[in-house]
Amino acid sequence: MRLALAILASVAVSAILIAVVSSLRRFLIIRQLSFVLFVAAIAAGIKVFTLFNPGRFQTLDHALSWILLFLASITVIRIAGLLYFDLHLPHRGVRLPTLLPIVTVGVAYVVAGLVTFKVSFPEQSMSGLFGAGALTTLVVGLALQPILGNIFAGVVIGLEKPYRINDWIRIGDVEGRVVSISLRTTHLRTRDSDNLIVPNSRMAEDRILNFYYPHPMHLERILVHVPFSVRPYRVRRALLEAARGVPGVLEKPTPDVYVRTFDDRAIIYELRVWIEDIGQQPRIHSDVRFRIWDEFHRARVPFAYPVRRIEIPAREKAVRPVEGAPSRARLFVALGDEAGQQIELGERRVVVGRGKNCDLCLADGQASKEHVAIEWQNEGFVMTDLETSNGTRLNGEKATRAVLRDLDRIFIGDTVLVFEADGV
Repeated sequence: MRLALAILASVAVSAILIAVVSSLRRFLIIRQLSFVLFVAAIAAGIKVFTLFNPGRFQTLDHALSWILLFLASITVIRIAGLLYFDLHLPHRGVRLPTLLPIVTVGVAYVVAGLVTFKVSFPEQSMSGLFGAGALTTLVVGLALQPILGNIFAGVVIGLEKPYRINDWIRIGDVEGRVVSISLRTTHLRTRDSDNLIVPNSRMAEDRILNFYYPHPMHLERILVHVPFSVRPYRVRRALLEAARGVPGVLEKPTPDVYVRTFDDRAIIYELRVWIEDIGQQPRIHSDVRFRIWDEFHRARVPFAYPVRRIEIPAREKAVRPVEGAPSRARLFVALGDEAGQQIELGERRVVVGRGKNCDLCLADGQASKEHVAIEWQNEGFVMTDLETSNGTRLNGEKATRAVLRDLDRIFIGDTVLVFEADGV
């Protein structure tokens, strides 16, 4: 009769506790602790069974006491972890690596297990337990050395945070976007949309280039080969126009152009642009090169390519140009609202100004209706200021009349004209 009553009481207690836990699973904390609470309910029922037979199941009673105490400690630790890591820190805007809460709670579980074991079995010496644990740890550690190395590397990565989710990184000759960081591996999504799984031990040992730290901006360089005969300011303007308005290219910092070097067949220019996402690098490179071709074609700037030319000197004398005839020359607008325009110069008198009847009409508010005239005379092309109120500057100095030389710069207000002689 006593045994049947003990069994009935044990089953009743377990059933009641399981029912209570099941009814409270709508709460987040209960759902997180449901397995622990179910085990505790079963252990509590067995504990009730031992109470009906005091002293008969002493070892089982101590074991159940330890299990209940350990599960209670786990419950407290888990609730504290949820409140701190999942509620308090996110509310304050602090985002911790995924691995850090897991490792912290795991260490707390181990400490709680050892402490509750000593409380439940005070007469038991912990030295044997530690010795057996050390031996077991050694054997398991040797067998699982690669896995444990990856796990510890994952913990270090979680603490130091050399990269985060959505960062674009390069490790070795592989690069991609970080999509997942686990205890053992890091997952990268490559440009080909393939999932690359890298062990954390390698991530901890190799050099990592993070394109998103400290900011996602990235400098890109595009090299262009242009013949020596093309004026550098023409190339610079065409390259800057090509970079303007391309999706993904930032306006600030502004694009810039550098002369990289002179080789045996061309000048190598470097267009530097800042992009907002390294993941879009191939598309942005393609779009900028499309625009470079268009701008060079519009500005009549040729690309350099290998040329082999064989010249055989003519036996007869070359025909000399007619004496007194003007050489080929032009005016090129380098700066101003009309930048990029040009006008050919010849025997005809050319007038530059703000008036509609001028040969080269400027929108500059400081220009007069007829500002300067350029005409061919025996000494060459002569620039004459037409008695303007704001005056004209030649190469930075005020001038009323001057014979123009190749690459002379004429300043009319904020507009800059370049005199080009003998072709491009």
